[in-house]
Order: sequence, then structure tokens, then C-alpha cells
Amino acid sequence: MASRAGSGAAWGVWLLLAGSIAALAAAAFYTFNDGNGIAFTGGTYLVLVSTALLLAGAMILTQYRDMPGWFSGTLGLLILLDILGTAAAAYFLLAWVLLGLMGFCLLAWLLHLFADPARYRVLESRAIERKTA
Repeated sequence: MASRAGSGAAWGVWLLLAGSIAALAAAAFYTFNDGNGIAFTGGTYLVLVSTALLLAGAMILTQYRDMPGWFSGTLGLLILLDILGTAAAAYFLLAWVLLGLMGFCLLAWLLHLFADPARYRVLESRAIERKTA
């Protein structure tokens, strides 16, 4: 069973969560604002759903650090594909704010992947558990 996130500073994940919240707000603005020319179109609904899924993935990463490796890797890959797909859709929809937020989310994802100290603490604790068992 996965344990809840402790006191470790997982900055990449928290920045990803903040970026996905802002991206969901921007996607909702582009979807429902009549003055932008792309409101109420299929593309904006797709972007709204994809940013909601990005938010859900970021929430899972913030709440559960001790996930099985296959689940963590699959979730990380799906989040990357979501960020890249939403960025492409934002580019085609000329939603520049959303495109910038997807760039921010990509940087946060890279920070989580390569420089997140909380990730290494979990791996270190697993190694210690294996040695004592």
C-alpha cells in the first residue's frame, strides 16, 4: 500500500501541481470565453479534459511517493505525453498563455525527474529496507 507524502520537499511535483492548476484555469477561460474566437470548440474541450487529467496525475504524484516502479514510470510517461499534446493543441489553437504554462509544466516535470530530492529519499529507504530484511 502506498504511503502518503511526508515532509520531503518534492519541489518538481509541487510546481507541476501549481502549473496544472493554472493551466486548467487557462483552459477553462479559453473554452468558455466568447471573445477569443475558439470558445466552445472541440479543440478547447479536448484541451480542458487533458489539463484536468494532467491535474489528476500531478495530484497522484504529490500524494503518493512510494509507488511501485512500473506505476511511477507509466504515470510519468503519461504526464509527459499529456504536457506535449496539450502544448501542441495550445499552439494550434493560438492559446499562448496555455502554451507558456505547458512549458512551465514541462520544466517542473524535468525537475521532478532529474533533481527531486524526495525521489532519492524514497529509493534510499527502499534500499535500507532490503538490507535489513
